[in-house]
Amino acid sequence: MRLFFALTVMLLPAHAWAQVPENLEALGERSLALVNQARSAEGLRPLELEYELTEAALAHARDMLARNYFAHTAPGGGTVLDRYRDAGGHVSRVVRENLSRCQGCRSQPDLSAVEDMHEGWMASPGHRANILAEGLTDFGFAVVQDSQGNRYGVQTFAGPGAPRGEVPDGPVTAMGPEAQTRLAAGIINGLRSGAAPVEPDERLRRHIEARLPAEGLARVTLSTIDLLSGLPADFPWLNYQVLYGECGGCGAEPTNSDVHFFLDSWTDKRRSRAILKGGSLTSIGFVIVADGQGRKIAALLLAGE
Repeated sequence: MRLFFALTVMLLPAHAWAQVPENLEALGERSLALVNQARSAEGLRPLELEYELTEAALAHARDMLARNYFAHTAPGGGTVLDRYRDAGGHVSRVVRENLSRCQGCRSQPDLSAVEDMHEGWMASPGHRANILAEGLTDFGFAVVQDSQGNRYGVQTFAGPGAPRGEVPDGPVTAMGPEAQTRLAAGIINGLRSGAAPVEPDERLRRHIEARLPAEGLARVTLSTIDLLSGLPADFPWLNYQVLYGECGGCGAEPTNSDVHFFLDSWTDKRRSRAILKGGSLTSIGFVIVADGQGRKIAALLLAGE
């Protein structure tokens, strides 16, 4: 008997000879219990079974058995993220996958087989990292086997992910629009090297908030935000510059590390860095909104005489 394991960080019909165990639900529950025991030992939140993840896992297990391959990417394309979305999963989430294969298995999959898979995954640094990743909330599991003893097991994981930026000092904390604007102003002023500093302005911030609602974020794209149309008539400024950014799988709520992430991203680009460093625009509004599933959009509005 040979066991193989593979991992990744990112519906086909069943074949008559690709046997799905009658007790698949119980096997999935056991796999989840083992995963949650491991996560609890590391102080991580437990995961919950999700239908879409289980469907994605079962589709891939069946396909690998039917076409005799062992990989995260199907022949001709198709990743775990594609399979999750095909099953109805949310497009903003981060998705991870662990795979196991057994050739010449002498018995049908049972609880002890699930425990063997878990031990193998936990003994592999990459698979263990998937099981113990932060920013996950949901779990799926499937195992199939044919009459020749070829067995494929699949674990799938999903969640909003974790914030990507790094905070120079202090912990990562949730942050509302007013605090986001203050932090963004401080970061920009650190770039200006003697040029006129920017000051947070409530009017600019509220304008962004009105144009960038957190609810209904799925219908918003960067090209449709357009902060410069419909500026209030009583705004005293003559010149404006805007910067937009977005990310997926980067956490459920805006944090201070997100502010650093977006500002760092803009600073790395010549045009946006010049906008940030220029001293003629001295008032700022900055807002990050999140859909709770991993997608975040940031908008910065600078204004000056």
